Amino acid sequence: MNPTDSNSIRFAGDVNIEYISVITSTGLVHNIKNQVMAIEIYEDLFSPFITGVININESYDFINVLPFIGEEYINLSVFTPSFGNADHIEGQFYIYKVSNRQILNLRTQIYQIHFISKEAIVDLNKNVSKSYQGKVSDIAKEILTNKIDGLETEKKVNIEATSNTTKFISNYWSPVSSLNYIAGTAISLDNASNYIFFENRRGLNFASLDTLYKQPSYMKFVYDNYSRDYRADGGSIIDLNKDYSRLLDIDVPNVFDYMDRTKSGMYGSKLITFDTTTKRYVVKNYDMLKDFDNNYHLNRYAAVSKKNISNPNAMIINYPKAYASHTGYTDVTNASIIQKRISRLMQAESTKIQVTVMGRTDYTVGMIVELDLNKMQPIQKNEDAKDNIFSGRYIVSAINHYINRDKHECSMELIKDSYVVDFNNRS
Repeated sequence: MNPTDSNSIRFAGDVNIEYISVITSTGLVHNIKNQVMAIEIYEDLFSPFITGVININESYDFINVLPFIGEEYINLSVFTPSFGNADHIEGQFYIYKVSNRQILNLRTQIYQIHFISKEAIVDLNKNVSKSYQGKVSDIAKEILTNKIDGLETEKKVNIEATSNTTKFISNYWSPVSSLNYIAGTAISLDNASNYIFFENRRGLNFASLDTLYKQPSYMKFVYDNYSRDYRADGGSIIDLNKDYSRLLDIDVPNVFDYMDRTKSGMYGSKLITFDTTTKRYVVKNYDMLKDFDNNYHLNRYAAVSKKNISNPNAMIINYPKAYASHTGYTDVTNASIIQKRISRLMQAESTKIQVTVMGRTDYTVGMIVELDLNKMQPIQKNEDAKDNIFSGRYIVSAINHYINRDKHECSMELIKDSYVVDFNNRS
């Protein structure tokens, strides 16, 4: 939140707020930039919309003057200096809550403004009774853009083509509920079945994790004892690339949980289906390791070895079907992919790390980053110092942009489905 409008970056974490304005229900636009103490903007790979919080310190009593009554929007534009327009965080959001108001003195108060993407308000107010049929990706586009029964979005939509068709009835579901339902049935052209629906800085996305995994690494982070070099006159030499690549903090809340992986069907499962029309009974086992090489992954090797204890009976799925329940369609359930989908989504979060880095407005969920970490132990001469458990390629699954008057920091949740080392070839 720089005092100037300079587009020249001064240090890692430098940030400019171009504008923050409240639009009232009567159309009044009021600039509140000078009253902003801090902004937090949240994105999550497994949540549909961008949300955020603005901390306000003011003595104009906006709550009464504007007033805030639950019918207001906020326009904001935040950017890292020297970055292009495509890397700005900007847009119009709906103010859905004002909370935590505290009176500091007779003339000053602080409170929080909570905002969310406008599409969330559309979704909240629609419960649709309608049948959909056709290619899954075409249905996704219709739900996202339709002005009557959809999200009515005018944002960019990024929809990965699907190979399968379906038919279903939205039983007074919201548009997002319908999108999540068809994500569970979608199969990509490469036979991926791990579709998700989410919003990030690039728009609204309906895509498979496999396709996201194919992206090149956007940033490489390291965790070391780096300190700046100094000139002869005592001043430090700023190296923005090195400053941006350093992890300020790293936390691993859970290294692994074998019991959760087993019970959730990551390692394998047994599917029992009974078709009430054909009276056909089928039992199908799924094994994660046998299917591993048939899919795209962030890293080369599986998160477990061949010695892993697993049994498909650890998770049993009873799945009723009804052949030709919709005219012209045979089986519209996701019985053929549900085991693989469950396992792949669990694999995606098999390793989860939380990191803090210097903030940039081009960071967003769904991008790929790389961690280069060293072992936390004394290293002998000629010994490999690389931490093969936590190093590797990750996908950003959640991000919190925290911006105050001094700096911009990003707290990221990183997840990966695989490792850089083969556990089957270790002594």
